[in-house]
Parts: sequence; structure tokens; C-alpha cells
Amino acid sequence: MRRVKFKVVSIDSEGKRHSAFTRGNYSLDYPENSIVRAREGTLGVAVFKTRIQAERFLRGALRHVLRIIRVYPVGRGKNVKFVCDYPMELALNSFYNEEERECLYIPMKPPSGTIFYPAVELLE
Repeated sequence: MRRVKFKVVSIDSEGKRHSAFTRGNYSLDYPENSIVRAREGTLGVAVFKTRIQAERFLRGALRHVLRIIRVYPVGRGKNVKFVCDYPMELALNSFYNEEERECLYIPMKPPSGTIFYPAVELLE
């Protein structure tokens, strides 16, 4: 049985939900009650195992523009050792291009409780 996971999303001025921090081609939209698939060649859709971990991640963030939503994971989850420290498209392009990895980004450990899935089904 799939267990509920928790996704942090950004809310824009029109009320639409997007990836909380990634920008450009790596930013995903999270319309209500849909299935959202990760961009091919990326780590996947990042979620938190527990609501408490998602809330800890939000400490100090602008809570009026970030929300935690419930999702069901789709596919097999994976833990990773490093993520890109800078969420802009140029840095993410470099991060996902292994030949350039050492040039444009500093790897950082993902926030505690982060797991990546190929897709998520939004419950709200």
C-alpha cells in the first residue's frame, strides 16, 4: 500500500502551484488532483517522508507563498547523496550533465527526509 508523502510547493499570485525552488524548464506545475511526472533525466519529484520533515524544511521560509500538500508516490523512490545547491536552470543543466558537474555547482546534502519519485499523484 502506498503511503502519503508531503510536497512543498510555491503558490503564485493566481493561486497556481509550482515547484517551490526550481526555475525554468525544471519547474513543474502541480494542479489539484493530477499526476505530475518528473522531467526525464532528473532525480525525480522531491517529497518528504513525513509532514514534520516538510514543516522543518519550511522553517524560516515565506510561508505565505509556500504550502505543504499531500501526495501519493508513483514508482520506486530513491534517496540521493547530493542535490544541486542552486535551483536556477543554468546550474541544474550543469548538475544533470555529468561532464560539467564539477564546474558550476557545489553539491549539498538533500534536506532530511527527502526522497525522489518518478511521479506523484496529488491528493489535494
